[in-house]
Amino acid sequence: MATSSDTKRPQSIRAEFDSTFDATASGGAALAEKTLRALGVQRYLKTCLPARSAKAQYSMPDAVWGLLGGLLLGGRGIQAGECLREDPLLAEIFGLSQGVASPATLYRVLGELSGLEPLRRADCYAPTAPARPALDMFGAERRAPALRRIVPETAEAASAERLAELDTLTSHFALRCVRALKVQTLRMHGWYVCFGDGTDLEVEGNCFDAARVNYKGRKVLRWQTVMLGPVTVAQRLAEGDTDEGLAMPQLLERAQQVVRQVAGRRGRVLGLFDAAYFERQVVDALTFEHQWDWIVCANQQRGALQRLAEDQPELIWHDSGPDARRGWESSQTGCFLHRPEGWAAPVTIVARRWRETGELPGMWHYSFIGTRMAEKRLPQRLLEKHGYCETLWMLYSTKQGHENHYKTLLRDFGLHHPPSCRLGVNQAFYTIATLAANVAMVLRYRVVDEEDSGIAFWRLRERYFRIAGQLARGARCLTVRLSGLCVDARRQVLWREAFATAGSL
Repeated sequence: MATSSDTKRPQSIRAEFDSTFDATASGGAALAEKTLRALGVQRYLKTCLPARSAKAQYSMPDAVWGLLGGLLLGGRGIQAGECLREDPLLAEIFGLSQGVASPATLYRVLGELSGLEPLRRADCYAPTAPARPALDMFGAERRAPALRRIVPETAEAASAERLAELDTLTSHFALRCVRALKVQTLRMHGWYVCFGDGTDLEVEGNCFDAARVNYKGRKVLRWQTVMLGPVTVAQRLAEGDTDEGLAMPQLLERAQQVVRQVAGRRGRVLGLFDAAYFERQVVDALTFEHQWDWIVCANQQRGALQRLAEDQPELIWHDSGPDARRGWESSQTGCFLHRPEGWAAPVTIVARRWRETGELPGMWHYSFIGTRMAEKRLPQRLLEKHGYCETLWMLYSTKQGHENHYKTLLRDFGLHHPPSCRLGVNQAFYTIATLAANVAMVLRYRVVDEEDSGIAFWRLRERYFRIAGQLARGARCLTVRLSGLCVDARRQVLWREAFATAGSL
């Protein structure tokens, strides 16, 4: 039997605005501003980006700073800075009391960053063809569009000069963020860990000049990144049909500029890559040019490798037991040398085969990884306990944790949805968004207390930024007075410690 609550609820509720005080609901965002300031973001924006015209209302650093702040606070796309424009106190916390660039201005700024000329209306819209009458969801007659977007045959990409400037900004600031992190965030068993991957950004409609149909039949743009630990050190946004394997060596070259400054000439680097990168040009770059250790999924050549694995003698296979979580009744690992056609040298193929619960004996499923690491390169403790093949699979399985960092970029910053139909504008935007995502990684792994280390960024926003605050203005110092009555004592302690840590980066 249900019992009535003892809570005394009011009979009604009212709401009204009180013009006698001002406060911002995101006073805790002072932590984000403190982190941006400590990392020296303004200096990187001034030195790496081109200046705007002296007649422009907003300088390049100020316009981009507003976009960065908006992205960190949860804004999306080119409209990200609107949360600052709509909250003057929040804008003042970020030092933008003179105003925040509008979305239209930010669009022009991103066009300048990419080297694209502004478009006239006649250049990008044409009259529509006749269309049948239609109703909207409420039954009213829909007004037929008068214009349609003209999509050029060739994607409007950023110029080579502007791309070089954007890449320089990414690399220099990534190095600053990497150095702000604790070394254990970047390393595993003595290696600095790099993770390279690509993702398809789905777009809807026919306006995107770089959209191409992928193997799933969806229109996409292709975004590739290389991360050192959680920090994106190189990235590239391109047309949807770009070959990932052919594009990766150039990304690795840019990533190497950061990695070697952190790891040193003799520091060990481990690269983890999926099957799209089991190609000669990628493997040669990793082995001979950059001298990284690497493990790459080889399932791109699964058909040929499975035939080779089935021809191997039984003595190469070692039992690795069942795995109830995956539904495996039994599994085995083994390795053999293989030299794909046209490759300069052979690679070690490490195979895993398994039989699912209820399947007949001998009905094996296969998966493959490739490497050139000898036993002496592996952690001896793991090697002695698990053996060569199992150790390599265990190391490769850590790639999943690095893939999870995409959740911050794609989910928390909305990067799964490019904001512009012009490729060059998107390339500039993704560079700025990468800066914001790297700041988020510093906040997640360095600024907050160990208790919250690695916290999902959407939760960090809720716990650390969403605290009501008022401003106390001094001659040379702005004080944000956070509400203490509605925030529990432990949360206050964590916020103060994070703010102090941000100031010492």
